[in-house]
Parts: sequence; C-alpha cells; structure tokens
Amino acid sequence: MKLTRLTLLCAMALAGCTATPDLEPLPGSLTYGETASSRKTQAAPGTKIQNRFLHQGKYVYETYEVQADHTYKLIRRSVVDSLGD
Repeated sequence: MKLTRLTLLCAMALAGCTATPDLEPLPGSLTYGETASSRKTQAAPGTKIQNRFLHQGKYVYETYEVQADHTYKLIRRSVVDSLGD
C-alpha cells in the first residue's frame, strides 16, 4: 500500500514538472497585441512557423504551431544575449 502511494505521489510530482505554462507574447511576437481571430494563415494545421526578433537587446527565437482554426499558438521561445560574443 505504501509503495502504491509513493508511486502515485512521484507520478503527480513529475506531471507537474513537465507541464509547460502558456507563453505570453512579447512586443515583436507574431501574436502580440492581437486577438486570437485577427491573425490567420492558410498553412495547414500542425505546421510550425519560426519568428526571430530583437527584444531589449536580446535575440528572441519563437516557434508557433498552426491550430485547426488556422490561428497561431506560441509553443517555444528561446532568448540569446548576443550572437558571436
């Protein structure tokens, strides 16, 4: 019984660690300041779209996924302080 509880507790803890919160758009993001229906694309659902821009002196790389209603969902972001330094 204790082993079952311990296993369940560990599984719950790991599930909380792997969940990724929704990313908020930054100025320069494709979806910044827009409502969900204002930007649509003709790309097929599931298509990945890349975006790169400068934000507060850092390079920001974003990946979007096209949803079934042809809107974008921000799924990944990475920030680089500077290139080549």
